[in-house]
Formats: sequence, C-alpha cells, structure tokens
Amino acid sequence: METLVQQIKLDFAIIDLYDTYVVCKVISGESLDIDRVVLLHKTYRAHYGDKKYGYIFDRTSSFTINPIAYMKCPYYPDVTAFAIVAPNPVVRKTVLFEETFSKMPLCIFDTLWDAQAWMENFHQSLSL
Repeated sequence: METLVQQIKLDFAIIDLYDTYVVCKVISGESLDIDRVVLLHKTYRAHYGDKKYGYIFDRTSSFTINPIAYMKCPYYPDVTAFAIVAPNPVVRKTVLFEETFSKMPLCIFDTLWDAQAWMENFHQSLSL
C-alpha cells in the first residue's frame, strides 16, 4: 500500500492524500453541494498540480450529496478513476443511483483496503 503523504481536515471532511490517489471521508451529518465538491477538488489540485489522481470516496459515514454535483464539477478530467467504499446496502443503492449522474463509472467496495488495492493496481496498469 502507498504511504499517506498528507492529511487535511476541513470543517466537513477529512482528506488523506497519497502519491497517486486521494481518500475523502465526509463527516457524518454533513451535506455536499457543488461548492463543497469544488472546494475538495481545488484542495486536491493544490496537492497534485497537473498530475492526474484517483479518487476514493469513503461512504462509511452518514451524509448527503446533491447528485447534480457529479455533473457540474469542472475538475473530473483530473480524476483517473472513482472508487466508493460503501459496505452498507442502503448506501450502495444510493451510490448506484448517483452513478447515473456521474461522468465516469463508480467502482464500489466493502472496505477501504479493497478500494486502495484496486486503485493502486489500476494505476499500475496505466503506469502512473
């Protein structure tokens, strides 16, 4: 597994930055709208610069996201792949609905470890 490079705590999320991907966990009870999604991606861009990165969204906490944010965020071309950690069946169902708004497929995993292993293998296949 890659080593954690930096952790950033925002008022609504915790961001773990690795060499080739980010893990984002939104704090329970919060909600994500387009402004917060853009803020997250600006934070990632400040770290990665022009380098593309993978995005792991840890959905083990309970929060809401406006699915329109998937369509309106201008930073998705920076992302190589999306992995979602969603062990809860209700959250998985929600993620499958949200995927209809996403510009790219969302790969769903039960554990963060599985999502990280998949992302690292995916990036190795792209030679990132």
